[in-house]
Amino acid sequence: MLETNQKVFEDVEGRYYFAPIRQNFEKKVKELGAEKAISYLTEIMQSSTAEVEKIIQKRIKSGEISDASQTRKAVAGNGFQGLVAYALIYLQNEGLINKDLVITLKPKKHELIEDYATIQVGDDVQKPDVDLMVYHSKKLEKAPVLIFSMKTSLRERAGQTYKWKLLMDIATSKDCMQIKQKYNLSFEVKADFRVGFITTNFYDEITQPQQIGMLNFFDFVYLTKSGKFKSPINEFSKIVSDLKTLYK
Repeated sequence: MLETNQKVFEDVEGRYYFAPIRQNFEKKVKELGAEKAISYLTEIMQSSTAEVEKIIQKRIKSGEISDASQTRKAVAGNGFQGLVAYALIYLQNEGLINKDLVITLKPKKHELIEDYATIQVGDDVQKPDVDLMVYHSKKLEKAPVLIFSMKTSLRERAGQTYKWKLLMDIATSKDCMQIKQKYNLSFEVKADFRVGFITTNFYDEITQPQQIGMLNFFDFVYLTKSGKFKSPINEFSKIVSDLKTLYK
């Protein structure tokens, strides 16, 4: 395992609330196999709620935290993002995805984002809202860089990332010169960025027409539930074949 991935794996595994989530993930892996299991991350998160709540209440009683409601929200978002990264590295350890892929969680200050994904808009800059980044450790200039926004709800900041994708498409297009000049857009292409979205869809929002319209801006849209979905939505297990295609 790459050292960077090992660090992410151990960091997620050591979080206060992750133990019940990890245990339920491992149960699902034994039941279905690792590749199929990753399409059940929504179910895994939901089945972990009772055990996570016990940990929260224990920390409330000990005085370690004071706001259970705020903690629940943080655990839901961070727990899901951690589980996605953990699951991908788990698949990598199983030999199901390329061993040379770097899987980086919360890479907001990563040099790839700072140097390669910053779009100049006049005197301002725009960067994507990145929760997860995947790239090839040995072929950075020849292989795509994948950036993902990961949300438990489409009410959250998914819009920020798709707007960055739209800005990137405009800034790199030969047919949008008038728009580029109007907004003083500047972007030097140094890497092949692909933009994705991963969601639990806890609130069944993803099939609403306005959400489908937004999701069409992404290169990849994954739902961590099992089933057949209308384009552009795929169940999360499809990421395995997508990664094999992108990183042959």
